[in-house]
Amino acid sequence: MSAMSRRALLTAASGLALPGLGRAQGARSIRFVVPFAAGGLTDIVARLVAQHMAQTLEQTIVVENRPGGNAIIATEAVARAPKDGLTVLVGGTAGLPLNVLMRPTLPYRLEDFAPVALLFDGPLSLTINAALPARDIAGFVAHAKASANPLRYATNGTGSVGHLFGQLMAQAMGIRLVDVAYRGNGPSTADLLAGVIEISVEAPTTTLEHVRAGKLRLLGLSFPERAALLPEVPTFKEAGYPELVTGFWTALLCPAGTPPEQVARLNAAASKAMESAPIRERLLGEALRPISGPPDLLHRQMAQDMAQWGRIIREKNITLE
Repeated sequence: MSAMSRRALLTAASGLALPGLGRAQGARSIRFVVPFAAGGLTDIVARLVAQHMAQTLEQTIVVENRPGGNAIIATEAVARAPKDGLTVLVGGTAGLPLNVLMRPTLPYRLEDFAPVALLFDGPLSLTINAALPARDIAGFVAHAKASANPLRYATNGTGSVGHLFGQLMAQAMGIRLVDVAYRGNGPSTADLLAGVIEISVEAPTTTLEHVRAGKLRLLGLSFPERAALLPEVPTFKEAGYPELVTGFWTALLCPAGTPPEQVARLNAAASKAMESAPIRERLLGEALRPISGPPDLLHRQMAQDMAQWGRIIREKNITLE
């Protein structure tokens, strides 16, 4: 996310928590638990959604940041919370399916949660240093196969979505890639620009300003169709790699056993929020897709993740403690 976009989102999301209006003002507050520090993308979107949902539900929503432990601290806290619809996890790909798949001692399971609403998803990208000769995905595959050494790609560490996607990409394309772990996108982007590494597979907005400046080249996205923000960039599916249709997502979940009527109430308010023009515009401006629909959408997404990511995790024998 660009600094300007991040500032705009922070400004739009300021002022939480908002009290609801009317009859529910005396009701107990809903708590949104975010597994990351304030100011990041998940936190910003959680606050925008909470603002909108508070008005719809006529109830106060408080956003609580509980970072640490690779999202385990916050996620476990929600799994153990009362099943009353007042504690909601703002969860995502890494904290739920990936942790469940890779961490044998994890203190929660997917079955500990009731899906409420899938809020948005985002694509992963194939972005390369502009010095490489490839101009499209086919050219990149040809270059990688001809290279004497494996090409290097940046990750946020073993088991991250980017790390696993690079493994999927190497397998699907029949090429050799080696992952290089970084503490954040800033250092990895600097090394990509300097030619220390050749590839980024993170969210496209991480490097978009440098792509537009001609220093990097964005070759493909993992969405099933082209992104509205980047209509000129083809998908991996178009290039003949349907197995690379994937991405990352953020959603709302309650503890398993939360009454269905409470889940339905939260889902309806979340869906209304994701259909609002201001939230849609913010997300589309970051190459993200706002999503509205029933809780089953999230249930199906997690099942798909368990199958897709689980296969490469088992094949590569990736475990984390």
